[in-house]
Amino acid sequence: MIKTKLKFLWILLFVATLQLHAQTRKVTLLEDWKFSQYDYGAAFQENFNDSDWKKITVPHDWAVEGEFSFANDIQLTMVRQDGETKPKYRHGRSGALPYTGVGWYRTTFAIQDTNKVYNLMFDGAMSHAKVYVNGAYVGERPNGYLSFYFDISKYLIKGKNVLAVRLENFNSQSRWYPGAGLYRKVTLTQKEPVHIPTWGTFVTTPVVTKSKATVRAEVNVVGEGIVVVQHDIMNAQGKIVASHTQEINANKVQKAVAEIKLKKRDLSLWSIENPNMYQLKTTLIKNDKTQDAVVTPFGIRTLAFKVDGFYLNGKKVRFKGVNMHHDLGPTGAAFYPNLFRRQMKKMKEMGVNAIRFSHNPPAPEALDICDEMGLLAIDEAFDEWQIGKVINGYSKHFDKWAAADLTDMVYRDRNHPSIIMWSIGNEINEQYKGDPNNITGFLNDVVKKVDTTRATTCGFNSAINALTNGMAFKVDVAGFNYKPGSYHIYRQKYPNLKFYASETGGAVSLRDTYKFPVVFDTLRDKKGLAVNTKVFKDGHPGNYETTQVRWGYAPFKEFASQDYNQDVYGEFVWTGYDYLGEPSPYHEAKSRSSYFAPVDFVGLEKDKFYLYKGRWNTAEKVLHAFPHWSNPAPEGTTFPVVCYTNYAKAELFINGKSYGVKTKEELDPSKFLNKEFSIHGSGGTSLELMKMYAIVWEDITYQPGELKVVAYDKRGKAKETLVYKTAKPAAKITITPEVTTIKKGEVVVYRIIVTDANGNWQPNYEKLINIEVSGAGEFLASGNGDPTNLQTLTVPKRNFYKGKAVVFVKAVKTGTIKIKVKSEDFSAQNQAVFIKE
Repeated sequence: MIKTKLKFLWILLFVATLQLHAQTRKVTLLEDWKFSQYDYGAAFQENFNDSDWKKITVPHDWAVEGEFSFANDIQLTMVRQDGETKPKYRHGRSGALPYTGVGWYRTTFAIQDTNKVYNLMFDGAMSHAKVYVNGAYVGERPNGYLSFYFDISKYLIKGKNVLAVRLENFNSQSRWYPGAGLYRKVTLTQKEPVHIPTWGTFVTTPVVTKSKATVRAEVNVVGEGIVVVQHDIMNAQGKIVASHTQEINANKVQKAVAEIKLKKRDLSLWSIENPNMYQLKTTLIKNDKTQDAVVTPFGIRTLAFKVDGFYLNGKKVRFKGVNMHHDLGPTGAAFYPNLFRRQMKKMKEMGVNAIRFSHNPPAPEALDICDEMGLLAIDEAFDEWQIGKVINGYSKHFDKWAAADLTDMVYRDRNHPSIIMWSIGNEINEQYKGDPNNITGFLNDVVKKVDTTRATTCGFNSAINALTNGMAFKVDVAGFNYKPGSYHIYRQKYPNLKFYASETGGAVSLRDTYKFPVVFDTLRDKKGLAVNTKVFKDGHPGNYETTQVRWGYAPFKEFASQDYNQDVYGEFVWTGYDYLGEPSPYHEAKSRSSYFAPVDFVGLEKDKFYLYKGRWNTAEKVLHAFPHWSNPAPEGTTFPVVCYTNYAKAELFINGKSYGVKTKEELDPSKFLNKEFSIHGSGGTSLELMKMYAIVWEDITYQPGELKVVAYDKRGKAKETLVYKTAKPAAKITITPEVTTIKKGEVVVYRIIVTDANGNWQPNYEKLINIEVSGAGEFLASGNGDPTNLQTLTVPKRNFYKGKAVVFVKAVKTGTIKIKVKSEDFSAQNQAVFIKE
């Protein structure tokens, strides 16, 4: 025992002086490439002439640069959820952008030492990637959302090396816009022969109490001989709070396992309110020299999935969640971390505490941001299993690749404290066939072989089938899509069932748009689906939450059911942001993006953003009313005025006349509960439900002038006042950057708004603007939030929609960005954004 202690003291002494001999890994970001959409048969060859190819920077989405055309994505398909019994042609379902076809990418890099180990990592390549190094075929991966890597050491030569990647997208391979190209980062990692393999660390916290925690570190080791494994745990300030050293014989043992104790003074839990992060630095040492060093961020928290709810660190937490598709709006699928952070900041402002990544693994940085911001996450693998939804979807690859893809997803992401569940699928067609090959059980087992510290889940849109055929019980926690009327029935029939609402909503709206008269769809068929789903020919639904797809309903119905059924884990709204593709139910209106979200395609808030914020964001007071008061309808039109607020009461004034103090009405279960298990849906909504979660003044006659809402607390004391004035004619354009300092390579977002001479927003100005960007920025894209707007996203011209537009500018060098916008009537410029290195 004494000899062993002396031996490890000797090891620690050498570890402290090893910086003189460090030979740790080197990671190179491969950003600069050449690109062509012509399918050259010889483009993989080392000496192929690519001198006339386009120079691009990764991340790159080739399709978002193209023109919208509904010939791009005509799909002959049957959508069971929409009640179709035979295939029909749909337009715009995958965004109406030219994502199909072949794209070749080529780049070069230099290697000085071929005795090292080199891993080539793709965070995402859309899709059907084939990779070549110096003309040699290395490997392939069809899944465009998955991170994958190859050991390319044996293909490399000293000096210049050539990397070529062929991608190909097929028509009808996706239900939404998939993107196209190397849309996430590509890296080359150089390692010593003794090293930690990719995704080779696993940090868990099996013991967590108020006074201590045990951190378990599992590390895979590649190499030979005696290797010292040194662990240092650092807190958020970079201070080492605990260490552990052990020695292994890599010839016999390929995994080092350590349990490291943390004392109370060094213990800070990861939570939604305080997302405290640690770092585990793992160093491999051989012959007194550092061979490799890997830093693994992690958090300390406990998860418990009980019948009565989800518990984080022993505290019951209900999901205030949203689903998120992977595109970032007008910039397409190309992943810019600061744009995703922008989305998450807006979601946090709304009160969101959880994200369901639908329906694919996200970019790794997205999970880093969830860790940092205290957002719970569901990491989802598949939208199809063996039975496909689209002709060229993932079902074609499932049998060969599913186990490997799911395993790699879990290996890549298992150290993120934000991840609470692994989702193995969404609205899987096997629900309707009884899952004859037990894919649910198979995928559940694949996850459990890698990680048993989290729950498995799956999103079921046919709850009746999933419950009766047992699929819902083969995962740890079931997710049900669009079933608020039946939660109480599921609990009565299955008292031990653990479940949450994996998708909710389905009412469609368009920012700052109002249609009159306001008529709610209250009729339902015998299956519980909405009957009179109003569709406007212009593709512009209003904001009263009155129209929806047949399986959808307004947020009020979900709120009522969640309040009534307290043991449901919570909800994930479909979706947080509008996204490219799936313009249901407006395929015939020539729309190319969705309508469901509280935030539109360009990141501007719809009215229901404030509905959710008032319910979910308990730290802020909310007072919002609609419609706007600048001619939302002809003078004399009668309609409801609606107030979304978390104040107790509110009073409406029109041109100084009071229309009374009102409050929200009491919860009435008869307005939303289904009566039988056999009722499949929960479609439609009513004015009565709206009044339970909003303050409504019915039959208000529009008169230009002033709308004023005064909010009161429970005692009747006035606390806040909201005023809308009828805007005079448009007089100027304002440009407001969302941030004033960014880094090179990031993207800044500008809000462009038309106002009258007094600064009042003028929503009736929709003329064209030309956009000029100079200085340290480069125009990237623009949009206006209208799903029917078919102007090319990457051309610097845009019509206003309701007096608003948004411009995205990429920072390309240090200095100041200059932006100028000009319509036929006005112009404006801004130089407020500075770019730092």
